[in-house]
Amino acid sequence: MRFSTLIFALLLLFGSCKKDSDDVAPDGRRLSDITLKEYFITSIAFDNNGIAWLGTSKNGLIQYDGKSARIFDSSNSILTAAGIMAVAVDKANNIWIGSDDLIKYDGSKFTRYEASQFGFPKNAVRSIAVDADDNIWFSCSSYQSGGLVKYDGTAFKTFTPANSKLPGNMVQSIVIDQSNHVWVAINDGVNEVSLAKINPDNSISVAGSRELGFKPYYFGNIVVNNSNELVASIDYSLSSLMAAGRPQIFKFNGSKAQILNLPNEKNVYYFTHRIFSAKNGNLWVSFFAADKKCGIFNGKDWTFPKLGTSGIFAFAESPDGEMWLGTGEGLYILK
Repeated sequence: MRFSTLIFALLLLFGSCKKDSDDVAPDGRRLSDITLKEYFITSIAFDNNGIAWLGTSKNGLIQYDGKSARIFDSSNSILTAAGIMAVAVDKANNIWIGSDDLIKYDGSKFTRYEASQFGFPKNAVRSIAVDADDNIWFSCSSYQSGGLVKYDGTAFKTFTPANSKLPGNMVQSIVIDQSNHVWVAINDGVNEVSLAKINPDNSISVAGSRELGFKPYYFGNIVVNNSNELVASIDYSLSSLMAAGRPQIFKFNGSKAQILNLPNEKNVYYFTHRIFSAKNGNLWVSFFAADKKCGIFNGKDWTFPKLGTSGIFAFAESPDGEMWLGTGEGLYILK
């Protein structure tokens, strides 16, 4: 059993889903009542009309306007019970879903893009990003198999180590920076990770341990901050060691990496899960830690609000600045 799976099971067993009405984030936002309590929310994206689209672990896709929800699952759509790992929205307001296949919802119908039909190296999609030119980038990969796919609305182009300079198969996370470069975090094995940057002309540059200045254990997800720096989380869920002081998060400006230190690292066992860069520059982090489930870094100091949830699996920021947190017990919103 993966260590993260064990931790997650314990969190669900012993974690509280009650809200403390006095809990506030450092910027003053207050936690609203939890909603959609029966759903395990794994991903969140907002469309061009400000409507939220929530992926779940086994209950399909939720369309939610903050008041009412519409559920799409195997009973009323082509979606299956497979978990939704990613949701993204393009300029035409199409909803792109990463699950057992790549799936598109155009507001009236779902379209499934099967690997066997379109020649993808794999069918499971764990990450999706839409660039400034409305190209859809998604992962179709597993350990040492598959790769990255680009869809321009007409044709699919696959990148693998066999046909490109992509340094590995397992694409863990994808993000687009402010210069329209596509960044991918690649886990080709424990301590065998790298970052790849795909330019608009499809050329690829690679940053490994030599460029980063240290050897990350295993990537979680990557985001881009307000300074157009890449920020990456490091996942230790495959490690059998309980070791304090290991690098958890770092930022990379394309030439140099800087580890973001957490408080009391010699005494606290942090297990970083997800990271998210907010519009105001704050970095939001979820942890699998005994007394710290959420951390916020303002570029100088860390704060750890007690939000009353046992685990956070998705972050998003609404068009009006609310922070939405997807958890195993439903949706929390910071007003």
